[in-house]
Amino acid sequence: MKGKNIIISSLASCAILLASCNGGNSASSGTKFNPKERESKFASDAEREAAIAQKRSELQIDIQTLLFTNDVKLSILPPAINTEDITDNVVEQIALKMLEITSQNGIGGINNVPGFALAASLNQTGREVTGTAPQMMAVQYTITYKVINTTSGDVYATALQDIHGAGRSFEEATQNVVNDIKNSNDIQQMLKDGSEKIITWYNDNLQTFKNQVEKAEGQQDYALALAYVETVPEKATEAFAYATSKQPSILSKFLHKIASVELNEMQTAITAANGEYSPEIGYHLSMIPTDAPEHKQAQALLDKYEKQVNSKQTQEAERAHEKELMLIKADVKKAKYESEAIQKQNKDLMYAYQGFWGALGRRIIGGIDAVGDVVSDDAVSDDAASDDADERD
Repeated sequence: MKGKNIIISSLASCAILLASCNGGNSASSGTKFNPKERESKFASDAEREAAIAQKRSELQIDIQTLLFTNDVKLSILPPAINTEDITDNVVEQIALKMLEITSQNGIGGINNVPGFALAASLNQTGREVTGTAPQMMAVQYTITYKVINTTSGDVYATALQDIHGAGRSFEEATQNVVNDIKNSNDIQQMLKDGSEKIITWYNDNLQTFKNQVEKAEGQQDYALALAYVETVPEKATEAFAYATSKQPSILSKFLHKIASVELNEMQTAITAANGEYSPEIGYHLSMIPTDAPEHKQAQALLDKYEKQVNSKQTQEAERAHEKELMLIKADVKKAKYESEAIQKQNKDLMYAYQGFWGALGRRIIGGIDAVGDVVSDDAVSDDAASDDADERD
């Protein structure tokens, strides 16, 4: 279905950017507990920005595989918060590690996959105070991965991984345990087995799949219908052919349904821009089909706005960058609708697994402090920034 999914790339780009900044050095040293004193915060903003740039350059995830693969796709359901040491931030970072692992194994999906998921649970198996100076806390966990059918609850494959972390507190040690999560032979085999069973499900349940799509479409839940047809693996030949034929019409219905919302948000964005160039305006226009009644009005608003903006000096390079951000925002919006539709469908399951579209999803969708949030040591200010963005949503 390459080329037909016109707005699907940026959410994963944001998530991957976060992942690259949260454990580029994920390999374990082989020593269970080896606590070290942490370095101080960055001395300046310039130093911090340099660190961010370096993290970006270390990006290991194949974005093309994650986004455009026609192979199996999975949503990510990270562990629930089951102890006081497992915070929202720990859950988020585990989710990003899981996303990284699926990408490395040629599996796509950014939590807009309605039928199948990689879920995880976390159990503490060790907790101690070390005898080092300064004194440190050390923890050990076992993380259990499962490839599951989110509709039936069937488990297709499982794998276990022991992970360790150390820090100046048990909470910090648990945060650092994320760095020990890595791809492994057992995980690779689990994903291979799970993928084969997912393809078998599509081949054996073609009519059930068609019924799912047609039911969602009949209920005018076009976001859910779109998520169904955009996540079928190509190896499930009959289901993939059906999905490919349905995708353009469902996408058109989806965009028509949200056209009035996008027009209103475009008007608000123009007012907020106050005569300055903003990619927000073009983004909203891109979400309104040319044959929708709202498009003519939206185009007129854009023309008037651009006359104001063009009278000001705007660097061409800066404008190009902002147009790129416009496309990112459009991709995020579509993924948001799809994810919300899936959450409604699998409400109990998503709640049980503290779904990926908890705090992390809100950060990405709101265009939050994606990189600075994870590079900075100041968790309090980062959480406050995230909360502010959540309120703006």
